Amino acid sequence: MFKGGFRFLDGSPNKSNKIAFASFPRSGNTFLRKYSEMLTGVQTGADNTLDVNIALQMQKMKGEDIVDDTVWIVKTHSPWCMPYAPVFKAQKIMVIVRNPIDVILSWLNLVSTGAHNLKIEFQVEKDYPNWFQQYIEKTVREMK
Repeated sequence: MFKGGFRFLDGSPNKSNKIAFASFPRSGNTFLRKYSEMLTGVQTGADNTLDVNIALQMQKMKGEDIVDDTVWIVKTHSPWCMPYAPVFKAQKIMVIVRNPIDVILSWLNLVSTGAHNLKIEFQVEKDYPNWFQQYIEKTVREMK
């Protein structure tokens, strides 16, 4: 499945160089990981589990569920973590921030369609205003 162009670090300890890419989901973390991989030729990792991110791995994000010393950049949504996410330590952190209104709507599309590139075919805020309000309030609590 992963022929050509993929490489990890050699596994030697990189104790002073591990970088965490931190963000709330849908803030551009995966996009910046892919951009970093294209610039450096080195795969990035992620503390997400494969059971929810096989689709990303199929889209050539080979480092899903890898946080060891074969990667130097690790995607994380910490402290918002999935159960059983692998634990890692980083010495540096880059925090990615996106307009919360855009994040909330993008997150809604992802959880509703199960895809990173699809959009709901109706207007939730107009067709289901009560549910939409509850969704907004719940997501804002999670962001806080």
